Amino acid sequence: MNFGLIEDKILSFLQNYLKNSNLNAFSVGVSGGIDSAVVATLCAKIAPTYALIMPTKSSSKTNLDDALNLVKKLNIEYKTIYLDDIVENFIQKTNANTQLRIGNIIARSRMIILYDHSALNKSLVVGTTNKSEIVLGYGTIFGDLASALNPVANLLKTDIFEFAKYLKIDKNIINKTPSADLWEGQSDEGDFGYSYEKIDEVLKFTWEYCGKKNGVLDDILALCDIKFKQLLKQKFNPNLVEFISTRAKNNKFKSLAIPVAEIY
Repeated sequence: MNFGLIEDKILSFLQNYLKNSNLNAFSVGVSGGIDSAVVATLCAKIAPTYALIMPTKSSSKTNLDDALNLVKKLNIEYKTIYLDDIVENFIQKTNANTQLRIGNIIARSRMIILYDHSALNKSLVVGTTNKSEIVLGYGTIFGDLASALNPVANLLKTDIFEFAKYLKIDKNIINKTPSADLWEGQSDEGDFGYSYEKIDEVLKFTWEYCGKKNGVLDDILALCDIKFKQLLKQKFNPNLVEFISTRAKNNKFKSLAIPVAEIY
């Protein structure tokens, strides 16, 4: 991929969107992971960028250290907010008793704080969810999937790794196992049962076969098409294809605009 051209397009996108919004800054939730590192690095090239680092007691210290090192290297304003008291209050009020529910509470708590911070600083909340995560529905609606704009939503996870190398992001971040860091020992690929490399092979073939990117929703619909799924199963591990297509089908609502009743 021509990452120089991709960088130019993303920087232009960020600059134009910011100008049209009549605001003059960005807010990014920085986790110590590769996606937020790429986004924060790009945003800092365009305008003042505020970073929020929001760990919990189960968060990896390595991620916290990497997040702090990144914002200091970028020389951007940042604030660290520990979420434990907020999350515990939510858990008590809702009786949340599963990892899924607690993980959603953490993700949505982070976004509440990030949007409040953006209102305070008159900035835009910038999303950090990549295309692999969007297609798989690997995110919390109104949590980490929420944003005013997203510069990396058309880049697969494996593309993000290569882009990060081009941007000269710290190797500690690039070489780290991808994780939402919602509970101790959690990892993306552990949740999936497949590597991003294997998943993205299927996704890349899908985009190329279907005529490149016509929007995330079109990609998801292609993956759910019965005839196309049979073709994929002939070329790739059938269990992997079934995993991707099932997740795409079950989670496509996360990529749709909120349905509105037609009354006129």
